[in-house]
Amino acid sequence: MGSPLPVHHLVVLSHPQPDSFCGAIARCWQERAQHHHQSCDLRDLYRENFDPVLRANEQPGKEGYTPLPQNIAERERLEQLDVLTFVYPVWFGTPPAMLKGYLERVVGSGIGFGPEADDPKPLANVRLVQISTSSSSTPWLNEKGVPSALHTLFDTYIAEVFGAHATYRLHLDAITQNMGEQRAAARLREVQDFADRVCAEANADRWDRVRAKSES
Repeated sequence: MGSPLPVHHLVVLSHPQPDSFCGAIARCWQERAQHHHQSCDLRDLYRENFDPVLRANEQPGKEGYTPLPQNIAERERLEQLDVLTFVYPVWFGTPPAMLKGYLERVVGSGIGFGPEADDPKPLANVRLVQISTSSSSTPWLNEKGVPSALHTLFDTYIAEVFGAHATYRLHLDAITQNMGEQRAAARLREVQDFADRVCAEANADRWDRVRAKSES
């Protein structure tokens, strides 16, 4: 039985400030994946000037449907991933519009809408991870129903529509610009522990698939 290929990650960062704490989270995840001898690419949507606006001709089933080839190609690359991690701030109870545009134009590229749509599941073998931040406290967010709404969006709806193999979620509250270095370091340690867990489970899954293939 040969060794499996290294686990492959993609981190999609959605924050307009280059020195944001979300950026530190994304780089921390990349470093932990590489520490475990796993490959990890980082896509910074704002730095790359990603266009989140879905055009009329990008809607499957509509007249004149012509999705952008580069979006189709990127969605096909997502199918080869083991772990897809979204890092974003919570603004007004939701992710940034930039991230929603990525879901619509890339992850959902070429995929129909509605319960009768019978399209491929681009995340069928992918562990879907979301790490969000907010300046508000967790009790206040819970009172407003924000965590449960994000759970429904990502862990239930997005995971089912795109066929995610597994879902993971970490929210870091009380993230502010005047946050002290000790608190920032403590929150990044939470990210490190979270990343270590996902890396270990993704690697174990890789080995399980190799064993199953060798025994078939």
